[in-house]
Amino acid sequence: MIYLGGYSSQAGQGLGVAALPEDVLAVGSTASRPDDPTFLAVGPGGRTLYAAHELVDGLVSAFAVGHGGKLRLLGSQASGGARPIHVSVHPSGRYLLCANWGSGSIAVLPIDADGALGATAQVVEHPKPYAHMVVSDPAGRWVLAVHYGVGSVFTYHLDLESGRLRLRHQTQLHPGAGPRHLAFHPGGAVVYVVNEADSTVTACRWDADSSRVEPGPTVRTVPADSSVDNYPSAVLVSPGGRFVYVANRFHDSVAVLATEPSLRLVATYPCGGEFPRDMALGDGGRLLYVANEHADSVTGLVVDPVDGRLAPADWAVTMPRPTCVLPV
Repeated sequence: MIYLGGYSSQAGQGLGVAALPEDVLAVGSTASRPDDPTFLAVGPGGRTLYAAHELVDGLVSAFAVGHGGKLRLLGSQASGGARPIHVSVHPSGRYLLCANWGSGSIAVLPIDADGALGATAQVVEHPKPYAHMVVSDPAGRWVLAVHYGVGSVFTYHLDLESGRLRLRHQTQLHPGAGPRHLAFHPGGAVVYVVNEADSTVTACRWDADSSRVEPGPTVRTVPADSSVDNYPSAVLVSPGGRFVYVANRFHDSVAVLATEPSLRLVATYPCGGEFPRDMALGDGGRLLYVANEHADSVTGLVVDPVDGRLAPADWAVTMPRPTCVLPV
C-alpha cells in the first residue's frame, strides 16, 4: 500500500491510496478533506494515518485505515501554528510530532487509544519561521527538529507522561545552509542533514548518549558546474547505509552520494518528472518512489544495490500536485 499526499486546494485530490499490483502503480481511492494534506505518517501497526494540512490555520488529522487502505476521518486538531509541513509518530505511539513551517513552531499532540488526536500538549515557539521537520532518533530516546529559519538542528527530550519537550542541545549548521530534513545512517552514529539554501548535505556525528549532533563534512547535491538554484528537499539513506539519496527540485534529479570512505557525490539521475518534493524507498530498498510536484506524477526508480545507480521503472501514476509518498 502507498499513501500519497498533495495540494487539494490547488486542483489536486488530497490523499491518495495506491497499490502496485503487477508492477503498475494505481490510485484506488482518495480522501479530499481537510484540504492540503501535504505530509503523512503512519501509526503503529498501520491502523491509523496522520496528515499535516499546510493551511494558514494549521491542522493535523487522523484517519482510520480500513480494508484495502480505505480511509475514514477520525478527526482533526489545530497544529499549534501556521502551515504545518511535517508530522511523525513517536515510537511510543503515544504522541504525534508536528513542524509548523509558517510560524516556525513545533508541537506535540497526544494520540488516543483509538488513534484519534487530542489537543496539543505543548507548542515550542521559535523566533523565526520555517520549522521543517521533527522526528525521533532511531532508538526513540530523543526528538530532533530541523529548522531552516534558525539554521539549526534542535535536540529535545520528550516526557512521555506530560507530552512536553525539554531542550537538550541546539546545533548550528554552517552559514547559508538552510537545513531542511535529516536521515539517520542505519549504523546509528551518523545523521545526514540536507541543506536547502545551498544544495548540500552535511554528514553529522550523532552521539545517542549525549544527544549531540556534531557537523562534519559537507558535500554538494548537484555537480559543481550546475547553475540551477536548486533547493533540495528529501534525503534518504539506503538500508545498508552505503548511499544517500537526495531529491534535487529545480535540477529535476535525484543525487546519489556514497558514504564511504567519506561522503561524496557519485552521480545525479533524472527524477522522471519535475520538482521532486518527496521520496521514499520500497521493496527492501530496491525501488525509489518520487513525488514530482510540478509534473503531477509519482514515478519509480529502480535502485542498483551494488553501486546505487538509478534507472526508470516501467510505470508512473498521475497524481495532481503530489508532495508526499509513503509506502507501508
